[in-house]
Amino acid sequence: MNARYALHALALVLPFGLFAQQVQRCCGTSNSTFLLGNTNFAPHTQSLYLPGDLVNEESGLITTLYFRYGDTGEDLGNTLSGLLIRMGMTSAGSFAGDAFYTDLDTVLLAASYTIAPGVEGDWFSIPLQTPFAYDANMTLILDIWFTGSTTTNFGTLGTNNTGRKIYSLLVDAVTGTATSSTWQDIGFDVSVGTGIEDAAASGVRVLPVPGHQQVQLLRTGTWSEEVNVMLCDVSGKPLNTARWSAGSTTHFVNLNAYAAGAYLITLQGADGKVRYSRFLKPE
Repeated sequence: MNARYALHALALVLPFGLFAQQVQRCCGTSNSTFLLGNTNFAPHTQSLYLPGDLVNEESGLITTLYFRYGDTGEDLGNTLSGLLIRMGMTSAGSFAGDAFYTDLDTVLLAASYTIAPGVEGDWFSIPLQTPFAYDANMTLILDIWFTGSTTTNFGTLGTNNTGRKIYSLLVDAVTGTATSSTWQDIGFDVSVGTGIEDAAASGVRVLPVPGHQQVQLLRTGTWSEEVNVMLCDVSGKPLNTARWSAGSTTHFVNLNAYAAGAYLITLQGADGKVRYSRFLKPE
């Protein structure tokens, strides 16, 4: 890894009164192996879910995906090798010439992933390693790729595919095929925080400091009041707290005592709102 901090979405649990709500697209009766089973034609699929496709949609962090057992292979379950799930958002409502969307966020990467046996029509879950920031006003992109499948006829239920899903044999394919007749039902849990926003929205940047033992907080906007700064680990456990003086444009957080990995910086001012930023301390 390069000697810099990655400010991408990390597997963090924000400890500020979150709750889970399942968003759904349901309930089709068409079975298809072109999502989590077929390796001959469709080990790589990309699906779009527009805001109008879903019920109970709400912006927040997607923590778990759900799909519905189909009528083939459900009694055996399935073990997928090299499972990669990526997600993204777009303002578009369709694929452009059946081209795969790129620049997606990896939310799960597993050498082996097992789906337990189940009953047709029931939901099964796939917890994400990295929660995904979902905007309920935009189209959700779901990209799934795997290298092997024990039960190649493992099916999932959905409805008629009207340009919402494409597939390919290759993970790096530029364009896909849109002839799959089924577009899978989906559900997902969204963690929604009250009074929480990205620190960047308040004009605060988190910057690396050479030597990897500090991060610098830099105010670039008009938010200049005294701020409580908290460093947390990936479970949300507080590690250190400090005060950032009013009017000061910079503040340093010492990381010397902490191992390489993912961390969360939270900032709370007089308004009570929590601003946060996630980063990686490199090896």
